[in-house]
Amino acid sequence: MAKGFSATTVKSWFQYRCERKVRYELSSDEELASIPVVKDVREQSWAILGKKFEDGIVDALGALVLKPRRDERALSESLTAAFLKGQRTERYAAQVNLFPRNTPPFLQDSGLFLNRNIADLLRINPSASRPGSSELTIIDIKATRRATPFHKAQVAFYVRVLEEVIREMKHPNLMVSDQGEIWRIADHATAESTEYDVDRFALTPYLRLVDDFCANVLPDIARKKLGDGVDETFFHVYFKCEQCSFLEHCRRSIGPERVRSLRDVSAVAGLTHEAKRTLNKRGVFNVGQLASAEGLGRMPGLSWSLSKRAPLLVTRAKSLAADAILRTEDEHTYLMPAKIDCALLISVDHDPVDDRIAALGYARIENGKPVRRPSIVVPITGILDDERDALIVVLSELIMDLGQIDDHNLAIDEGRSQAEPLFAHIFLYEPSEAINLQAAIGRHLDSDAIRSGLLHLVRLFPPEDVVPEPEFRGVHHLPATALRSVIEQLFALPVAVAYDLRQVSQAVLGPGAGAYTPSPEFERPFSSLLSIEVIRGLRENAAKAQSRESIAQDVDARLKAMQGLISWLIEENRSATEKGIPLLRLAKRPFRFQASFDPLNAIDLDILLACELLENRAGLLESLVNLAKPFQRRRDAGRSLAKINRDRDFKGSQWGSRRFIFKVPSESREAELSSGDMDLILHDDAPDLRLNPSLWQDIACRIVDLDPPLPPNQICVEVRKQVLDSQTFQALLDRTADDGWFIDRAFFDVNSQRAASFISYLGREVSA
Repeated sequence: MAKGFSATTVKSWFQYRCERKVRYELSSDEELASIPVVKDVREQSWAILGKKFEDGIVDALGALVLKPRRDERALSESLTAAFLKGQRTERYAAQVNLFPRNTPPFLQDSGLFLNRNIADLLRINPSASRPGSSELTIIDIKATRRATPFHKAQVAFYVRVLEEVIREMKHPNLMVSDQGEIWRIADHATAESTEYDVDRFALTPYLRLVDDFCANVLPDIARKKLGDGVDETFFHVYFKCEQCSFLEHCRRSIGPERVRSLRDVSAVAGLTHEAKRTLNKRGVFNVGQLASAEGLGRMPGLSWSLSKRAPLLVTRAKSLAADAILRTEDEHTYLMPAKIDCALLISVDHDPVDDRIAALGYARIENGKPVRRPSIVVPITGILDDERDALIVVLSELIMDLGQIDDHNLAIDEGRSQAEPLFAHIFLYEPSEAINLQAAIGRHLDSDAIRSGLLHLVRLFPPEDVVPEPEFRGVHHLPATALRSVIEQLFALPVAVAYDLRQVSQAVLGPGAGAYTPSPEFERPFSSLLSIEVIRGLRENAAKAQSRESIAQDVDARLKAMQGLISWLIEENRSATEKGIPLLRLAKRPFRFQASFDPLNAIDLDILLACELLENRAGLLESLVNLAKPFQRRRDAGRSLAKINRDRDFKGSQWGSRRFIFKVPSESREAELSSGDMDLILHDDAPDLRLNPSLWQDIACRIVDLDPPLPPNQICVEVRKQVLDSQTFQALLDRTADDGWFIDRAFFDVNSQRAASFISYLGREVSA
């Protein structure tokens, strides 16, 4: 039976890359019922919002646009033809009915036919390149902040259909523009306004994608068999599936009604579409099969990514199959300290439509107990003023608490107090929350309060060139941790698909024991952040909207669950430390602000310097995270020469330097380290050495290219005299076996210090 499709099918493929979703969308109700599949036909809030946004823009165009009659969903074929032939005075046509009468060439012999395609807007202009001709431009209106590739692919498909309509009209003076347009929510506006920004793009690359899909991909998908007990479609359940109408059907394959070991392999968190395809080709279809796939990473034909992640995926499958918390191969993490007197918890919910903060929560936990009620702000609109006010309220409280802790520790340093010093650390759950908070702060740098707050936050990172006290140098003040990253690095949990706070806290703490257990209105399958339905319901004052109070209660519940997870991690670290293998290795000192910036007298140059230093510290933290991984992971990622064998040494090219020749085992010969790298360290893989930036200068080295070159299994490394003479390196020489050496890339930023010095110089010139 022939199957019909439209531009929505094309968009769906490029958005989800899901064979099953496309095949189901090609199916009749009878076919779906035979599987059986129940489609969720409820209109999603994002679809309702998109229709409102589109209608608002079309209405704002007024008499410039030709619209369908009131009782019609799309422009009639007669009005569409009149518009295309230039017989109408309007410049735009809305809801244009693009329906060629014949099968287009790109669908010949495919067994498929076109359903009606309705383009949001079509613009007609006199052609600049062909006098006497008219040029048509396809415009798609999207209630989004960013025009994505799948939006552009949809426009490209409309263009192909429009070309066929024009061909059938045999109108020689009509041409289609080689550019498409997406009209989206304006950067400075909210979704409720009719203001829009235009994203123009070249159609050629997207036309190639659409042509290939229609010719080579779609026909194969359409031939997949469906029926009673038969479903040949490939699928993969992951976070993007949340908006799919067929989600509940696919979730049964990983749901609690199935025996754990027989659940589809999609249940394993972190598995990708392509990884699942590869596993299926090798006979791995369920959790139990993956759990028993020891040596998976050594299978021939695996992608680089899958082969490197294989041990972690196998461990996660074992955890799911056994319903047990297991340790990963990572011995420790540099992302979290072991001692925390004051945990400062932040929760950030983001509205992707308005691109604004939807809810902001903060709690101070001291010695395991809240100091006061959490500060939770839920902006009721998406306007910038509301977001700015929320940031000021919450971040001011955070900065106030940091100031109190700083005063407490300063009194101890100056001998005015005999109290115990306080160790403070900031926590979020998702890394994305930190990104969204950073972006929100960036939207309000014109606010004096936000600007001074930014500088306060920079004072959490003492820059080494302006802090004289050696105990404040380095990374002892790396201030924040994303809990999810710590848990993913150290533990495999019996959770499905996503490491969201609900699943993780219930697996670790147990339901009812401080875990996050949302009410049905707030529960999501793959994330614990506020859903778009909850956010838009509040902002649009929908009939069934959740109140600000109920949203605040949900944020509060998440903050409490974070507190429980922190306590659990600290207890796990205590137990591991007793066995001599500590998990949490971030060495922090009692919290102190660095005093080089004066936030109350901030100028633009201070902001610029703050941003430069933040970028530097982010790079340093990334390097430490990489160095904290086991050497096998570092080696296989091309970042480490592991277990190289010291062969001989001789005098170096510089006064007092020494050159060492190492034999490189075959496993390390693909490392992407070269003589051009200025950030290399030579060590014995001891974590106390490789994870301590203050010692990197004592183990620094560089790779040297000799003439004539060494054979492929050897490498020459030069060590400067200052390094050779250091106690650290001498101790390294004494204790390291000949075959126990490692070379890793650490962190070297030649620009930050120069940029900071230049900005400081400009600041002195301004003040003079």
